[in-house]
Amino acid sequence: MALTTRKIWRKSLFAAVFLGFVATQAIAAPTGLLAHVLAAHHAGKIIRTFPGPDGLTGIVMEYNGSKAIAYLTPNGKYLISGLVANLETGANVTAGYGIKYIGKINLVKGPAASKIAFQCASLSGITVGNKGAANVMIAVFNPSTPMGHKVMAVMMGEAGQMAKKGTLHVMALRLVPYGPLAPAILSAGNAGREQRLASVLKHKSPGYVTTMGTRFAQRNNVVLGNIAMKPPFLVIYFPQAGLSAAVPVRSLMRVASTVKSAEVIAGNVQ
Repeated sequence: MALTTRKIWRKSLFAAVFLGFVATQAIAAPTGLLAHVLAAHHAGKIIRTFPGPDGLTGIVMEYNGSKAIAYLTPNGKYLISGLVANLETGANVTAGYGIKYIGKINLVKGPAASKIAFQCASLSGITVGNKGAANVMIAVFNPSTPMGHKVMAVMMGEAGQMAKKGTLHVMALRLVPYGPLAPAILSAGNAGREQRLASVLKHKSPGYVTTMGTRFAQRNNVVLGNIAMKPPFLVIYFPQAGLSAAVPVRSLMRVASTVKSAEVIAGNVQ
């Protein structure tokens, strides 16, 4: 990857690149279909709209209890939930809209994020994908809580999609549980831990607890107690691209879009 391109990635941590889309009119997209989908799934509602980049209609929405920024295509049929970057300037467009319409996002970057990534490297969890990959994305969550359970579900779903596309080789996804269910989840080997997470996802017991699993969970609690960010959160550590960040989870859309964008970045730096 060229140096100029890497600088763009550093300036805008997560980018959704839309090829071949050219808007001809800056007309607000119809929101009826999106409103219907949100209502049908009891997922949230549209709070407001605003003019987005290149003819997209920006949407501020409540989604599963959190506020999020998304975009509608001019016909109102397609929702874009990724973070959008201006590839000419490196500006994170979505972050700007988020600050304007929702409030400041507590994104940690640079040395502080590298410190959190280093601390999280010692956490016990489940590794999905290339265990030897230099690029790692870590999700820390409590599966006993409603939000933590949802974060776990989204991460497992994204891992499944990456497996189908054959892109899990470009990076590793690490899922780190803590809380009451962590000792049982961590009482198995890596493959067994995946199975136990699947059981928890179905609201079933993860299984027996071992002394080792208890120790792993206790150590996770100690490490997390020294990290200056409250879970659930995501950590992105991509040394090949010079990127590191820690992101508190306030929206499940952010989890999904972050994984997808990290997948794109990882694929471009291999």
